[in-house]
Amino acid sequence: MMERMYKILASARLTICLFLLLATTSVVGTLVQQGLPRKRYVDLYGPDLTSILSWLDAFDMYHSWWFTGLLLLLAVNVITCTARRIPRIVRRIRSPLQNGDDRIFRSASVQRIIRSTVSTDELETKTRTLMHSLAGEPSITVREGKRYLAAQRGRYARLGTVAVHVSILFILAGGLIGAIWGFAGQMMITEGTKTNTVALYDGGTKTIPFAIGCDDFSVSFYENGMPKEYRSDVTVLEGEKKVLSAAIKVNEPLRYRGVKFCQATYGIAEAHDFKVAVRDIATGQEKPLTLALMKKAPLPNGEASFAAARFAPDFQGRGPALLGVLLKPGQPHDIFWLFRGESAEHGGYIFSFHDFTARFYTGIQVGSDPGVPLVWAGFILLLLGLTVSLFGTHRRLWVRITPTAEGTEIAVAADPGNNNQGFEKRLDEACRTIFTG
Repeated sequence: MMERMYKILASARLTICLFLLLATTSVVGTLVQQGLPRKRYVDLYGPDLTSILSWLDAFDMYHSWWFTGLLLLLAVNVITCTARRIPRIVRRIRSPLQNGDDRIFRSASVQRIIRSTVSTDELETKTRTLMHSLAGEPSITVREGKRYLAAQRGRYARLGTVAVHVSILFILAGGLIGAIWGFAGQMMITEGTKTNTVALYDGGTKTIPFAIGCDDFSVSFYENGMPKEYRSDVTVLEGEKKVLSAAIKVNEPLRYRGVKFCQATYGIAEAHDFKVAVRDIATGQEKPLTLALMKKAPLPNGEASFAAARFAPDFQGRGPALLGVLLKPGQPHDIFWLFRGESAEHGGYIFSFHDFTARFYTGIQVGSDPGVPLVWAGFILLLLGLTVSLFGTHRRLWVRITPTAEGTEIAVAADPGNNNQGFEKRLDEACRTIFTG
């Protein structure tokens, strides 16, 4: 039972299946945006599908239990495969090149027989030239009147395969560390305040070992009213000590102690001192008002008054709006919305909402992936391993020189490693040049 389980865990078929599953889930993770607020997902997918996707951890897929499980299983698979292959590779590297065994000339993947009338000593010299050009300086053994020459080149190229396997383990380890100990979430910080609590996208919270304070937030706009640039001027505090001041902009994140802070959103935390101009249509008299919420102010003729009941930072997608209440003695209250930069006529007056004093909050996306250094190390090792495997070849070459009644027989055997056809072509050309040239 254990042997069967070991074979399954070490099988290439399992490796392929796991890679396909991880590739498929990565596509899903690309199509389904990660780390958005739940309300945004409800708007995109509806409440029912959002509940299903949330149960599957599709909104924070790379930290989900099942994605972590796939990575663990792939790690076990690679470790098992590597454990089976490494001892054999090490033995091949460390074992001396066998020489003087006639079985090699019957079992090698590349075999050649050449007959010559040249003397044995001269053929040995030519054979050394052949082997030096293809596989390095040969060793020579003489047995029963036969001369055996053996050479090899690139024995350590086999370590490229080991490096590829180990690099995959590095990458998987980095992914697992990120999945288990990494986190992603958001901070909402009002100007003039600080916090060390991150609201995680999976619904929990995490306290980081330092605080981020928002000193100031500013936003600039294009002529069409679309935001042009967000900027949060922040301070990093260790305890009560300020250790760093920086500006966080879109595409210009702050990194501190392995945590990345990106500008994600912003909003109005509170507003006051609403500037409203009121003009009496009948008299043409105009009066500027500075309003506080739920505080009424008299209008130009002194009989009516106006109050700001509620403020909306973005009402119906039309920008900041003020819910005004026109109060006239003996008449029902006239309640209406005023949009910034626009005018509205009500009860014989024209109201214009000009501006207000705002205190912003900044929404900062926070993420930490402590496995990234291991992943980078794995990719570098993977490139090195592939380079060694593709361009370095462990090649072994044997030649046996046997005197015969008709002259001399030259038997050639080779283990060409990679690029079998290319090596055979070079071998044939070298044999023609050296032995018949």
